[in-house]
Amino acid sequence: MAKQANAGELRTLVRFRRVIKESDEEGCPRMREEPVFLDGQGRERPVHCKWVNAHGTEVFTAMQLKVRQPATLTMRYSPLITPALRVYKGSAPVPYEVVSVDDVEDRHRWLEVTVERKAAAR
Repeated sequence: MAKQANAGELRTLVRFRRVIKESDEEGCPRMREEPVFLDGQGRERPVHCKWVNAHGTEVFTAMQLKVRQPATLTMRYSPLITPALRVYKGSAPVPYEVVSVDDVEDRHRWLEVTVERKAAAR
């Protein structure tokens, strides 16, 4: 797994969203998503990262832990990234869950974010 990336490797656009839990007028819970990064006009802004899918022995480890489609993102540091967020790769409609966030060497330069594909409950 990369602990840093060259600028040319940050090719994948991802969107981070936080889940807001609310209840409607009848008291029924509902959830909505709110973008984390916004541009000057208040629109959602994607973030560039290096996306590496699990391969080699990581795949077998993930299968043992029953992790679904793991991947590692290397991106520039932001204090807004937390494990409570959802990640959308490109324009994909199905989100990934953030498993862990690592501030590489506590330097506030790079983040290594481990994600897994979100699946419906059984």
